[in-house]
Amino acid sequence: MMQIKRLFLPVLLLISISAGAQATIGLNAQKTYDITPADYGLVFDTIRIPTDDGASLFGWHLYPGEKSDKSSKKSVIISHDGNGNMGNALEQAGKFLGLGFHVFMYDYRGFGKSSEFNVSPKFFIYQQFATDLTGAIEYVKKYHALLSIDLYGYGIGAGLSLGVGANNLKVHRVIADNPYTTFETVQNRYETKTGTRIMMPMGYSPTLLEPKMALEDKGEHLRGILLIVGEQGSIMTNADMLELQALKKKVTTIYTVKGVDNDKNFSSNRDEYFKQIKAFYEKFPD
Repeated sequence: MMQIKRLFLPVLLLISISAGAQATIGLNAQKTYDITPADYGLVFDTIRIPTDDGASLFGWHLYPGEKSDKSSKKSVIISHDGNGNMGNALEQAGKFLGLGFHVFMYDYRGFGKSSEFNVSPKFFIYQQFATDLTGAIEYVKKYHALLSIDLYGYGIGAGLSLGVGANNLKVHRVIADNPYTTFETVQNRYETKTGTRIMMPMGYSPTLLEPKMALEDKGEHLRGILLIVGEQGSIMTNADMLELQALKKKVTTIYTVKGVDNDKNFSSNRDEYFKQIKAFYEKFPD
């Protein structure tokens, strides 16, 4: 009987881990904010970002100092991974504030206080999210014309940042933590590992939404690209990042996070993570 118990516990753990992995790759929209910049005592404004197709996105503009201080001329737009809402990225935002950036955060439609949109956990991403990021870029350029614009994203936000950034001449640099390369790659690998098929958009522009296609055809204006990947990445791997790097070799660098899968890229060593980002900006300055 004891032998059965010893075998049964690892099986339960394996099922639990597998179920968790399936849950994290699909979209999980949260309407309420568990934490806001006010909880950290940050200087910020709430903002509304219109999109070309009529959506209204809720966001935050975080200031690197007092609002009256106009010395900083750089900004970064953060795109999250589709799990929860933008409140989950406040710790990363704080690191960029420490580097002197204006930080613009926003929620995709269907998330947080942005426009209503049916978000299904069966989907990996929606093509409308590229419109949302484009709207955020246009907002910063319209209302803060003197600021340069960089993009930072993780998970689906990383792939969006690469695709949209390669298509938008207003973007200077892109930092992408665990970006997908193509939808087919993610879909096939995920199905092989879990037996579950994740849904992808239809009727979209590959050169906008898929980083591999976007960087093959566009992105010559980008001054720097940082790709971040876990050494033990399961869906997206270091080899995938090398493939993306080869498309824009002169301006692309890779940070491989030792000993982790991609869900721990930031949390495993926060200080080293932003040392690498700081080094990236020193290598590819304005």
